[in-house]
Parts: sequence; C-alpha cells; structure tokens
Amino acid sequence: MNAIDTLITLADVRGSLDLRCQFQGDWALDHAQEAGGIAPYHIVLAGECRIELPDGRRLKLVAGDILVLPSGVGHLLLSRGERVTPSAPRREEGGLLTVQRFGNGSELDLLCGRFVYQRDSMLFSALPDHLLISTQSLNDGDPLPALVTLLRSEADGNQAGGQFMVNALTSALFTLVLRAHLQEAPQNEGSLALLGDKRLGRAWQAMLQDPAHEWTIEALAERASMSRATFMRAFAKLAGNSPWTLLTQVRMQMAYGLLSRTQSGLSDIAAQVGYQSQAAFSKVFKDTYGMAPGQLRRSLEQQSS
Repeated sequence: MNAIDTLITLADVRGSLDLRCQFQGDWALDHAQEAGGIAPYHIVLAGECRIELPDGRRLKLVAGDILVLPSGVGHLLLSRGERVTPSAPRREEGGLLTVQRFGNGSELDLLCGRFVYQRDSMLFSALPDHLLISTQSLNDGDPLPALVTLLRSEADGNQAGGQFMVNALTSALFTLVLRAHLQEAPQNEGSLALLGDKRLGRAWQAMLQDPAHEWTIEALAERASMSRATFMRAFAKLAGNSPWTLLTQVRMQMAYGLLSRTQSGLSDIAAQVGYQSQAAFSKVFKDTYGMAPGQLRRSLEQQSS
C-alpha cells in the first residue's frame, strides 16, 4: 500500500450519488456549509453554471467538469443568465435518483453527491477548499471520463442493484479526482507535499506504513539521508508541523477507525497504534477528538443504531 492509499484508508472515504439536477432558465440554488466529514461534489454532464464561494470567488463550470468541496464549504449554484433570488427546485421521485428541476428542460444537467470521511482527516485537511477537475483536459486513456460515463449510465438505467453500483463507483471517483488534482497542482506544503520530496518522502512513507513503530529522529533522518538537525528543519518547513505532530495524527486516525470498525479492547487498540499505556493513549485521543475512546465508540454505535 502506497502513501496515498494509506491516507485514503485512514480517512475512511465513502461516496454516494444522491441527486440528478436538470435546470433551465434563470435560477439560483443555495447550499449551506456541510457538517464536518462531508464533502459535496457536482459533476456537469451538459451545459454550464456558476459557483460562488463565501469569500466572493466565482467559478465557471462547463460540461465535463467535476467540482469537489473537501471542507463542505457553503456555496451558491447559479445559472449563467440573469441573477435571481435563490429558491427551492421541484423534486421528482421514482427513478434511481431524486431529480431536482428548475423549468421544464435541461440546459444544465448535473449529478450531485457527497463523500463522507473521518472528521479531522489529515488527507482532507491538506486539500484546498475546492478541487475543480476538467475531464476534457485529461490525457487520453485517463479512467475518470469513463467512470463518469458509467455513473451516468447507471443513473439513467435504474437497474437492479443500481444504487449499490453508483455508491461503489463514487469511492473510486474520489481517488481519481484526487489523482488528477495532484498531477495538475503539486502541493507546496503540508502532508501531501512531503510525498513529492524525494528524501523527506521516504521518511514520511515509512511513518505511514508503520505508525506504531517507536520512531526516533535519528531513524527518520537516516531514511531521508539527512543529518538530524537538517531533517527537522526541512520537515517542519515543508510540512508545517513536526514529525511527531503528524505521526500522532496518523495514530489517532488509525485508532478512530479501529474504534468504529472493530470490537477490539482499548488496550489492544492502544498497542496497535503505538502506545504502551492505555492511559497515555486515552489522553492523547481525548485531546484530539474531545472525548475519550470509549465515549466515541458509544457515540458511533448510537449513530448507527
């Protein structure tokens, strides 16, 4: 498993395809800030529209564009015509997806959904507030346009197992969008930027592959072929944090996943993420998530019941 695979796994990303939007005329649709751990996305199948972000930035979306909002930022979706007051579209049930409509045609045709991920995810925290990918500008043979075509086909077909199919495909959609983003816009700082550095990347990947290991600065610096002092300076400058801060984040995300997906005891989980003492693990976990590990597990169980 490479480093990006590990970060995606730690984030526990799951996708869903929720709506088909077919709009005509002049319209505006407001989207509120999402709760933590939800990243909405829009796929433009046909037509064009505008997006306004809270800070006033405006984006133009055309056919083939995919917009993902990693932090769930609120946004205003607008027609390309006259500006109007936001309103609620008509909703039509009956197919695989609920269809939202303004007008009676489909100048704009969208697929809309969301990615759900572990809150405070290191991966999502490292991403900008929006990712805009044009499938029209990708290299020949890139699988992303083909995946969008398959999603559209499943949404149109409404066949048996269609909802399971589109939700499974959206998990792959996130990975392909992330891959395209990293190819188009290499990161200059943060945890993702470390992966692009030949020497620091070796140390960071080693930490991701075995976060429970008792890492020392000397061992990490050796991985990076640097002196201890040079490694610490270079790592902090590029990542914006010390190696121990990032290692703790990885360990806590790993623990969160074990608490949510397994029935392992707290002492076992503490050992799996690199803590010899359950008390020490519980303190760091509470400092990170605002509640003790046992409290979080009960909270997650209540949400799923």
